[in-house]
Amino acid sequence: MSPRRDAPAGSSDHEDPAGIRHFEKKGHAHVIMNQRIRSTTKAFAATAVAALAIAVAPVLSQPALAATPPGAAAKVVTKVVKVSAKKYGKKSYRPVGKLTVGRKAVKGKRIHLQKKANSRWSSVGSCVTNKYGKCAVVVTPKASRNFRWKFAGDAKRKLDISAAFYLKKRGTTSGGSGLDYTYANGDKVYNATAANDRDCGEIPNSKKPVRVHGSDPWRLDRDNDGYGCE
Repeated sequence: MSPRRDAPAGSSDHEDPAGIRHFEKKGHAHVIMNQRIRSTTKAFAATAVAALAIAVAPVLSQPALAATPPGAAAKVVTKVVKVSAKKYGKKSYRPVGKLTVGRKAVKGKRIHLQKKANSRWSSVGSCVTNKYGKCAVVVTPKASRNFRWKFAGDAKRKLDISAAFYLKKRGTTSGGSGLDYTYANGDKVYNATAANDRDCGEIPNSKKPVRVHGSDPWRLDRDNDGYGCE
């Protein structure tokens, strides 16, 4: 191994201008390269963020879908109708109701027969439908009035109400005397016939409206709600 040569007087191992310049150039190159890398990384990150924002924006702009609560599935539309209301015995009727979904009968469901009195509907009886979707209730009207069938609905089926139908009071009191009308002032009319017929124009306003109890021989109750000359 060659012996180390002494450096000339006045010089030093660290005094190498050419080496220093080479080192400075190399270090500067590294700095420039690092700056370029950082710039490229920042540009790539900015581009990625912008692309993500564009992709997510349509989703964020859509309204949030409301969660469907349990049991909130659409209910099936039902139909309840009056099939018949034939006379039953001397004073009663036997209305028959029917419940369907589409054209199919609904079995085992309760439907209610309601009457209208004083502008309000109330139940007078109920029954459970058979395999044909039908059932009947016997009712004895104390006054001529409107009736209807009502299905209250359930977890799967919607409520439905039939069209109203009119049932007249039947039968008479003992001795053949029947109450037909009661005036607003309390006066009563028994055994009304075509022979003693009166129309609304002949009845004083102080006696109106007229409550209809029987078969309405004077035909005062035009809308079949149990009252005439309203």
